[in-house]
Amino acid sequence: MKSFDHRIQSRFFFITVLIALFAFCLLPFAFSYAVQNSQTKNEAAAADFPRLVDEYLLDFHSRRPALAAASGIHAWDGRLEDYSPSALASEIAAIKRFQSRLAKIPPLELALSDLFDYQILASNMKSRLLEIEQIRSHERNPQIYNDAISTGLLQIALFEYAPADSRLRHVIAKEKEIPRLLDSARSNVTRAPAVFLKTSLESFRGALSFVQNDLPQAFASVKDAKLQAEFKKTTRTAAKAITDYIKHLEKVKPDPAATFAIGRENFEAKLRYDEGIDISSDALLKIAYRELHNAQEEFRRAASQIDRRRDQAQVWADVQRDHPRAGTLVEEARKQLNTLKRFIEEKKIVTLPDAPPPVVAATPDFMRWATASMWTAGPFESRPLTSRYLITDVDAKWNAQQQEEYLSSLNRAQLWTTSIHEAYPGHFVQGAYLSGVQSRVRRTWALASASFVEGWAHYAEQMIIEEGFGNNDPKIRMGLWADALLRLCRFVVAIRLHTGGMTVDEATRFFIENGYMGETPARIEAERGTFDPTYLVYSVGKLAILKLREDYRRYHSAEFSLQDFHDRLLAQGLAPIRVHRQMMMPGDKGRLIE
Repeated sequence: MKSFDHRIQSRFFFITVLIALFAFCLLPFAFSYAVQNSQTKNEAAAADFPRLVDEYLLDFHSRRPALAAASGIHAWDGRLEDYSPSALASEIAAIKRFQSRLAKIPPLELALSDLFDYQILASNMKSRLLEIEQIRSHERNPQIYNDAISTGLLQIALFEYAPADSRLRHVIAKEKEIPRLLDSARSNVTRAPAVFLKTSLESFRGALSFVQNDLPQAFASVKDAKLQAEFKKTTRTAAKAITDYIKHLEKVKPDPAATFAIGRENFEAKLRYDEGIDISSDALLKIAYRELHNAQEEFRRAASQIDRRRDQAQVWADVQRDHPRAGTLVEEARKQLNTLKRFIEEKKIVTLPDAPPPVVAATPDFMRWATASMWTAGPFESRPLTSRYLITDVDAKWNAQQQEEYLSSLNRAQLWTTSIHEAYPGHFVQGAYLSGVQSRVRRTWALASASFVEGWAHYAEQMIIEEGFGNNDPKIRMGLWADALLRLCRFVVAIRLHTGGMTVDEATRFFIENGYMGETPARIEAERGTFDPTYLVYSVGKLAILKLREDYRRYHSAEFSLQDFHDRLLAQGLAPIRVHRQMMMPGDKGRLIE
């Protein structure tokens, strides 16, 4: 796609675009007339921007190795995150130095693509400071320390970016750092609410099993006896450190004064900096309730098309009983991807990238906690790596009732929406487009907007069915709206948990009553909302993309095509949807959602 710079015909229009871009107050710039008119100084400052981007990402990735690995950057795979007071102080100081450097670059002198990156970078700096200085999860939630361990090790085990023995050396190096990381956790976490202690204990017990049992299995193919001996030694050390920390957490008393809620001010700031959503939580909540009601009506309408005589819950129970047999989920998903790919190509939904399709495979034992997941290789990988769509089948140790309950959650209707979301045209297609994005900022997962990433995949579920996939089968539509109801319940609950005083018990009841869920999954969702305050991004992102599509349709009138819209959107990379609006409709002043 050609750069927008070549489409701008006048300096006046360029300034108009700039003013509209910053109208939502993410970046309050104030540059003096003298600086703006010093051409030599401006050119020197603008030339410094690419260097600042490289240095900022280098610093950021070095402090967050798991984020670097997600983008295919493996320079720090042998290290774990550092949450010690000295490391956090160093990070704060570094961010503020980058903020100072960024403020000296006149944005009017940047190319338009760099101007968008400038905005994303500035917002990310504010977001990181908000987290470290205001929200302070490192002092409240032990879960972040478990995430560093589990995610960091899992990425090394899952992707064959290097020979197994080389990756095992990275695992060994990480395991050596686990005691250090957990010493910081023990010192830092001093005021944890009860729900954080509960969920963290569950996570650390899973991490212990992963380290002791599953990780050795993942590297059993390594034949180097000396390396395997060292691996066994570091695994024992890591397991002991995790075990000791679990015992420590078991003894910790919840702080009765501590709350999981981050508060209205932090909640709205987080949405503003992370997602470009500058909408009050009260206004968002009204939208959430409206959309929840609409989705419930669609769910009932689909149920009535199947059987008008029965309640929608009864109809849905029958739909859930229509599921693949145990042991066939991988093959069913593989067939689905072939069908979806043909439909996308025939209907010209989106141009599929010239990349090998994802391999559909059974989830490894050490990842059975995930029902289904898409793992795309990072866009900065030095060589092509195969993406994987992993499906978890039933556990042979389960009894017949347990197997039936599990398979009901992956009924044929919802397996379709899962494959759409994860693969075609969802996360796999979105990830494959990143290799062609020129901007390092919009190509890097560390700076990704979750409302665009998850919003695209959730939007894809509805869009492809509206385009005729499934021939309007009401069972598939029930599966679509069941998934939408889950995300819309998250939309409501996230806001009310963090700004409205909702309790976990109240949130659990909300999922049960409004999302047609059982108590166990409802409570899991409610508890997730306490430590994932912006898990409303699925629904907000979907709504924003739907609105962008209609606004873009009017903007281009007769020239509009769905394929062109999707191609342009994905080719622009991992930007907040408000930035996508500016890239696709220069000078846009429309609302993100309404």
